[in-house]
Amino acid sequence: MRRILILCLWTASLFAADATGTWTGSLLVPGPNGEQAHPAHLVLKQEGAKLTGTAGPSAEEQYAIEKGTAEEDRLTFEVPKEGHMMKSALKLEGDQMSGMVLREREGVKESARLEVKRSR
Repeated sequence: MRRILILCLWTASLFAADATGTWTGSLLVPGPNGEQAHPAHLVLKQEGAKLTGTAGPSAEEQYAIEKGTAEEDRLTFEVPKEGHMMKSALKLEGDQMSGMVLREREGVKESARLEVKRSR
């Protein structure tokens, strides 16, 4: 019985999602005329539950990820930008990721949806 449990856990680890790679897509920000799409570019490296890398609007404008974690298909990280913190909670599904990005600036809480696909 113990061998079966170990084999199942080992097999599951082989199929665990890995967010390592370059991701591109859109940050969808709510506005008065519907969502406005802004470019998004992430370069991620996952080592077990640790997630590191950078995020920003383009390959040329990147900000270091802080407090990055990966648990199964759920990723969370923070990106400091221009005096405020952007907090992301994403779900990884194959070569696609989506979820919410939250920030508080000057006492105002804002949210947006992030949708990206693995490009490399």
